Amino acid sequence: MRSLVHWVYTVFLILIGLLLSVPGGYLAYLGGSVYYLLAGLATLGCAFFLIRRSVKAIWIYGAILALTLVWSLFEAQLDFFALLPRLAAWLVLGLYFLTPWYRQSLKPVSDPAPKPLNRWIIGGPTLAALAVLAVAALPEYTQNGSGTVREIDETLASDWEHYGNTPGGTRFAAIDQINTDSVSGLKEIWRYRTGLEEDFKATPLAIDGTLYLCGAANVVIALDGETGEEIWRHDPGLTPPDTHQYAITCRGVAYHEAAEDYDGECSARILTATIDASLIALDAQTGELCEDFGEGGIVDLRVGIGEHLPKEYYHTSPPTVAGNNLIVGGLVLDNQKLGLPSGVIRAFDAFTGELAWAFDVGNPGNRGLPAEGETYTPGTPNVWSIMSYDPELDLVYAPTGNANPDYFGGARREFDDRYSSAVIAIDASTGEERWTYQTVKHDIWDYDVPAQPVLVDVERDGERVPSIVIPTKMGELFLLDRRDGTPVYPIEERPVPQSPELGEYLSETQPFSPLPNFHPYRHEADMWGLTPIDQMVCRIEYRMMRYEGMYTPPTTGGTLIAPGNFGGFNWGSVSVDADNGLLVAAPMLLTHRLLLVTPEQVAEAGPLGGRLLGEEHPAVRMTPDAEGPSVDPDDPYNYEQVRYYGLPMPFMSRLGTAIPCFEPPWSRIAVIDLNTKELLWSRPAGNMRDAGPFNMRSGLPIDVGTAVRAGTMTTRGGLAFLSSTMDRTVRAYDVRTGDVRWSADLPGNGQSTPMSFVSPQSGRQMIVVTVPNPSWRYPRDPVTNEYLDSQSVRDGQGGYVIAYALGDDADTAAE
Repeated sequence: MRSLVHWVYTVFLILIGLLLSVPGGYLAYLGGSVYYLLAGLATLGCAFFLIRRSVKAIWIYGAILALTLVWSLFEAQLDFFALLPRLAAWLVLGLYFLTPWYRQSLKPVSDPAPKPLNRWIIGGPTLAALAVLAVAALPEYTQNGSGTVREIDETLASDWEHYGNTPGGTRFAAIDQINTDSVSGLKEIWRYRTGLEEDFKATPLAIDGTLYLCGAANVVIALDGETGEEIWRHDPGLTPPDTHQYAITCRGVAYHEAAEDYDGECSARILTATIDASLIALDAQTGELCEDFGEGGIVDLRVGIGEHLPKEYYHTSPPTVAGNNLIVGGLVLDNQKLGLPSGVIRAFDAFTGELAWAFDVGNPGNRGLPAEGETYTPGTPNVWSIMSYDPELDLVYAPTGNANPDYFGGARREFDDRYSSAVIAIDASTGEERWTYQTVKHDIWDYDVPAQPVLVDVERDGERVPSIVIPTKMGELFLLDRRDGTPVYPIEERPVPQSPELGEYLSETQPFSPLPNFHPYRHEADMWGLTPIDQMVCRIEYRMMRYEGMYTPPTTGGTLIAPGNFGGFNWGSVSVDADNGLLVAAPMLLTHRLLLVTPEQVAEAGPLGGRLLGEEHPAVRMTPDAEGPSVDPDDPYNYEQVRYYGLPMPFMSRLGTAIPCFEPPWSRIAVIDLNTKELLWSRPAGNMRDAGPFNMRSGLPIDVGTAVRAGTMTTRGGLAFLSSTMDRTVRAYDVRTGDVRWSADLPGNGQSTPMSFVSPQSGRQMIVVTVPNPSWRYPRDPVTNEYLDSQSVRDGQGGYVIAYALGDDADTAAE
């Protein structure tokens, strides 16, 4: 038995040595770290002396441990998650040398070291490494101060009337019943099931104690805010235009209320822009269609768009209510195609549904419908996310995506480049452009402005400046004067990487905000893995891709895109403490691989090319056989114009471990004082209890910063709520310190922003979150953890709406 264990260990050590030294040599050849080559050779040397049953093996392994510890501290300092893959495997592997099996394997004639020294050769570096890991494992978050405190208007706002609560999208509830002292008494008071099994990303509205929300495929529901009982439901009976998750998404509804002297139908209306490109108006009291709006309560948003496939144009975001106008953009199919539907922005009369104006960047002189036989300009930048509105300035702020195709801009027109990845300030009454600020010049990275711009007042040099914050996928936050689009703080134009090949042209500079950003440069040392081996593989791939920081151009040889096209920030946007000018951000820190391929390469790949592009790709269709997607030879559009397709992929380990190639955190929650540009605190958002290698649930409540699917909500009580981390948890953070003051488990991973209101029946402040049925997308067997057919584990009751309020004890404390 002793001999068998010894030889199995020795053979395993030889394999480890070969796996480190051969690829490690290639990494060194690419200009990367020589550590893996040297460690692999040393491991082979250790195995050699194990074969010879020589004591020199333990000396070599002890040297590996000691030098690895020094190298790890040099590369990773005291970052626990960076140290773990560098040290843990070696520590476990070295335990053999502390066992009787090793001591009994030595030759009797050899001259072994004294037993105490023998143990300390391994034990010393091991204890040192464990001590370093213990220190590094202390909770990590940065706190630099508590931020500005200003005099506030004590007026309380009890409703949540817009998607972001205010027309400017602050996501700020001016309510303080639930505060840093009382929040520990927060308890669930009711839970409602929607009966809708699919995607659920809606943030409800609250009007006079009634909640209004939408589920998948624009099913609109009204609930009693005090009890959670359903009041009415309107199902428009829509069929999703595509199998992609966005094609069933409804992020929220809008509310419009007429003046007191209005004597027509539906004095209060709930409005939804739909996945079949319609604008629907419902009576807020009954849920019935408002017959005086459009054609029987419905406006066709495809009018003037031109011929297209249903999946190429639809709506997932609520219309923006600007006075008596309803302003809509539209989601245009992303990525690779020219000649897609127009990104025209339009306003419709809230009572009649008649077109009030149109803003078509390719035809700025036309404010109405296109001439007969014509369409709005095809393929222009679109507004798929949520817009903001300033009632005092009568300006609507529209965040745009980049013009298609996403990753190659050689065929773009002048107006495509001018309005891509920008915020356009438009006169809400006339449709006239007031100003435009572009966050990315000639965007070929899919760096849309994905988030609702947020309106907030900041103080600079003793003056209150009406401002607008623009969160971007790059992790940048641009702060502008919302009156004219000028920067509140100087924005620097910096040189960025260039690429003269591929028939592409690039901007020589890009704007960089002076506010704290969330786009760390990715170094080779930032690559991650479970063990030194998969970390090394990720480092090799890093070295094989082109990467010179943010805005590295896409290439046919592969480019590292950091941040990736998920963000940074995405449609969840940010919230603000509007009283004090503090911004609460929850950005992701994700990274992608990107490869440019030609149409010819895709065609040559056949079904494989289809699988690479994915079934949602516009140049791909599902074939009737079992081989999956393939390039559609009968596609009606001219794909010859598209010189390159972009294939973005998450930068994950190639060894099937289902973990990213770069170290955590993968998201953060942070607070920035906009009055001073100071980062007050920052910490990872979400833990890994529901995540782990090989898609297994680890159960470890260690903060790594999970993906964040929506945004934060801030209250006058000094709290910021976040419910969309991928760990089934809603948390309340202290805005001033970053401490978690309260948390509760959720039935699944949230995908929406929380909201808050005061119930008129009880006078209680409530916090409301929505959660999709956890089985709808990634169902897994709870025992084996294997993926199952989605229908097999659904309970049929749909997503959740959950309300929290203070319990009796907390009520007393709050008073």
